[in-house]
Amino acid sequence: MARLSAVVLALAAPAGALVAPAAPKATVKVQGVSDMIGGTIETAGLWDPLRLSDGASDEQLHRWRCVELKHGRVAMAATVGYLYNDLQLNFPGTLSPSASLKFADVPTGLAATHGFPNSVPIAGWVQIIGFIGVLETTTFKQDPAKEAGNVGGDLFRRYSDPAERETKLISELKNGRLAMMGIMGMLVTDQLTGMGPISWLVKDGSPFGVVGSKLTF
Repeated sequence: MARLSAVVLALAAPAGALVAPAAPKATVKVQGVSDMIGGTIETAGLWDPLRLSDGASDEQLHRWRCVELKHGRVAMAATVGYLYNDLQLNFPGTLSPSASLKFADVPTGLAATHGFPNSVPIAGWVQIIGFIGVLETTTFKQDPAKEAGNVGGDLFRRYSDPAERETKLISELKNGRLAMMGIMGMLVTDQLTGMGPISWLVKDGSPFGVVGSKLTF
């Protein structure tokens, strides 16, 4: 019996050498929630009233931070674009020569989506969605082995000073959070009044409109 076992082991040893070793898994650069940049800003400690971080894995926290940064960046761009259009600033030239449609002919704000897709030609919508898809899947795709938000390669400026880098990261995070609330407020204002925030303030002079005029203090 012992001789049989020795023979089996002798045959199995070289066979094991033919098996390719398992590829190492990419490690995710994550931080505990208490160590995440922006986790304790102006709160004198971790602010998580809904206790969403309780029981969350490092991978979940990493993904949530990636999502927060992406939404913040999109919201900052959206806020600037919304205000740009509300100031009646438009690209020069023609949007669709075949339809004799100029950029200035497209309504601002939510009105640009009314009557979809008539406000903007189908080809325009395809270009917009396609451009976003390229950015999402190639140019700015998040590498799970890198820290959250570290996308774009050399397109983004790099800071060698750790203190300056942390300051810039916190600024981006806070501005992104503010922009997410800001763009939602602009959309609500547009939906209720049919105007952008600047147009509404110029027309009414009060951020609260008729309701604000009836308030007494």
